[in-house]
Amino acid sequence: MKIVVTSHGNLCEGILSSYQMIAGDSASFIAVKLDESGIGDFSARLTQTLDQLLTEQNGVIVLSDIVGGTPYNETLRYALAHPDRVFLIAGLNLPMLIQAGTALEEAGDIQAAVQSIVEVAQSAVTLAKTVIDSDDSLDF
Repeated sequence: MKIVVTSHGNLCEGILSSYQMIAGDSASFIAVKLDESGIGDFSARLTQTLDQLLTEQNGVIVLSDIVGGTPYNETLRYALAHPDRVFLIAGLNLPMLIQAGTALEEAGDIQAAVQSIVEVAQSAVTLAKTVIDSDDSLDF
């Protein structure tokens, strides 16, 4: 199964490069970026990508950078026309991407995969502890 990664500018391509450095092959992902060509061009490329993927597979997971941005909004527009087949997750981060790379194999179905991706993404956001208690040990 392929997973689409969307963003403003080169973020989607850059994070896939980081994913490849950590996890290896990134062939399961397709990057669709909003660039200086504009919203119309982005929307057309996104629609073409999603149309093709939906002819090849039962559902598609799309990871987007921010809620309310053009990549998210254009994907949401498409998802609303294809309910239960397009799953849009916003807040793109590297732990989310790593989980997405293995979630479908681990979860068995797309809805379970989506849930695991969201859980990992949310749990990865944390404030670093900058005061060390005497009971704490540091692992580097």
